[in-house]
This record gives sequence, structure tokens and C-alpha cells, in this order.
Amino acid sequence: MNKINVPHHIDLIIGLEKYYIEESWEPIKISIPRPEGFKVIEEISFKPADQWVGESHGKYSVYLLIKKGIDHFTTISEIEKILKRKVHYIGIKDTNAITKQLIYTEGDPLISSYETENFSIKFLGYTSHKLNHTGNIFEIQLETKNTDELSHRLNKISNIKYLFAYIGYQRFGTRRPVTHVIGKQLLLRDWCKAVEWLIGHPFPSEAEIIREARSLFERGKYEEALSLFPNKFRDEKNVLKELIKGKSCFEALKQMKTPIKFFLEAYQSYLYNKYLSRIADKLRGRESDNPVIVIPSDLKTIDQSLKEIIYEEGIDGYSFNINDLKIKLNDLKRNAFTIVRNIKVDDKKILFSLERGMYATILLREISRGDPREFT
Repeated sequence: MNKINVPHHIDLIIGLEKYYIEESWEPIKISIPRPEGFKVIEEISFKPADQWVGESHGKYSVYLLIKKGIDHFTTISEIEKILKRKVHYIGIKDTNAITKQLIYTEGDPLISSYETENFSIKFLGYTSHKLNHTGNIFEIQLETKNTDELSHRLNKISNIKYLFAYIGYQRFGTRRPVTHVIGKQLLLRDWCKAVEWLIGHPFPSEAEIIREARSLFERGKYEEALSLFPNKFRDEKNVLKELIKGKSCFEALKQMKTPIKFFLEAYQSYLYNKYLSRIADKLRGRESDNPVIVIPSDLKTIDQSLKEIIYEEGIDGYSFNINDLKIKLNDLKRNAFTIVRNIKVDDKKILFSLERGMYATILLREISRGDPREFT
């Protein structure tokens, strides 16, 4: 295995072992005034989502969704109650940020606009065609005591066209990076281990009340743990309620609000990161070709580098197609590199665009070489 050159253990936990920029930079501490200092605008046909113009009629009603400091699934759930219809979306946007994106429903709009403290929706028009999601536009305010060094690194990054297309921290949970660990237990069909990782295993970076709730669960005090979890911990609370009723781990997991598929896809994403890290140095110089990396849903047909990882993980012969859960994942196909577009540096503010499915935190990782909990 190639020498690991990471400064922080979270990188290893989620499979990040290489940087694209080959500079021996020391870690610097950067922070972002969240949510105001981290703005994301969905890009439709290379234009900001808030500039999208709809048609006068069509199959779908399209809304502009603006949210601030609220997670994706909670927001969509609330909007579905308001609109009394299933809401479709193109991508999942950051929680601790100000984000703008398009969502759509079938049929005519029931309301033209709606606003709460955390989100708003506004009807923009109709479409009968698939929205062309070309990427996301980021505007990020960086704060640090190492101002000169940050400026130096920002100037360096402004001349970079490519980065390794790692899947970023928020896909796994930065303060508690376990979504892929839960996914691995689901892949192994170990339902109770999946429950243990969902509710137990407190992390030092979590709030004290949450650590206590997880510890109570591990000691078998389910009702006391349930009483401590805040309402936003919907999955933990729903699964705990089922366990208290005497339901099996398998039955309890099916009561999660977050789709179970989300966790399996997180583990598939972890395998991608680990595989890309393993072959990263061999890929340098092939940026313009931008080879596609494939993590198959059936882990039997794999090349040697991926086979080594599969054996290390102890998942040889398993499949992401789980009949018990009625889940069948597609192969994960993702380019090895992402193209960074339209980089502009304005003092300590950085503006840039990334292709669909790419993560701004990977660019911030290249700049800071530090603890991702400082900037996510």
C-alpha cells in the first residue's frame, strides 16, 4: 500500500489517503462562519437556479427552495406535508449552509409560495423536461489566523483545474462519521450491529446530552436514552421506540425516516474513496481522459486493487442487492477527477463551481490539510 500522507484520522476513516496538490503544506486551522459563510446555488444548464425561467404549462410544477441551517430530508418531509404531494429533487444540499435549489412536483401548484424560519419555496413555472443539473456554485468565507499562508494557498488553488473527485465528509457525517459503517453492517445483514452504530458509539465531538443518550442505549436503558435524544434525531428515536415495543432490530430499522438505501450508498462511497486513494498516483497525468471508477453492486467482479480492499473489509462475495430490504443498488460510476470552474479569490472569500455530485469540502481539504470539523 502507498504511504499514507494524511494529517487527520477522519480522512482515514472515510478512505481519503492522498492529496491532488503535491505540496508539503502543514495543517492550518480554517473556519467558516456557518451558515451565512457557506452558500451553495444549484446550477441548471450552467446558470444559477434562482435564474431559472419556467414554461407557462407542463407536467411538473417547479419551485425554488431556499433553506438555511436545516437538513435535506427534514425540509423535504415538511414541504411534502405543505404541498400534499411527493417532492422530487436533483441533489442533496449542505445542512449548515444557505442553499438554493430547484424542486418539483407533478401537477399544478397548490400554493405559489411558502416561508418558515428555516426555508422558503416559490413557484417558478412549469416543465415537462428533465432539468439539466450541471453542477453547483459555491461562495465560501474562510477565517484563519494564518492569513498570509491562506492567501498563498488560495492563489495556488486558483491555478488548479482538477482535483481528485473524492466523495466528501458530509456524505459520512463529519462529527460522527458512521453512515458508511452502518451501511457496511447492512451489507453484512447484521441488523443489530447496524442499530448499535446508529444509536450507540458516542463520539467526543458530539454534544454532551447526545453522548449520554448513546451511552444509556449501550447500557440497555432504552427509555432513558429515548427521553434524551432531541426531536431532530428522528432515526434514533424511531428505532428506539420500536425496540422498546419488543420489535426486532430488522423491524426497527425499517422505521427510520432516512432511506435505508442512503447508508448502503455511503458504504459504496467509502469503497470508492479508498479505491481512488489506492490508485491515485497511477492516475496522475490522465486528467484530460478522466477515467471512470466503478464500484459494482455485486462485489464478485472486481480488479486486483479493489479485490485487496474487499478482502481487507471482509465483504468478499457480498452484494449491495439486499432482497430482505427490497434494495438493489446500481454500480457506483464516478470520474476520478473533478473539474474546478470559475475560481475567483476575493480576499478570504473563494467562489467556484463544481460539477454535479462533487464536494466543496474536498477543495477546502486541499487548502487546509487540517481537521475537517473546523470547516464543515
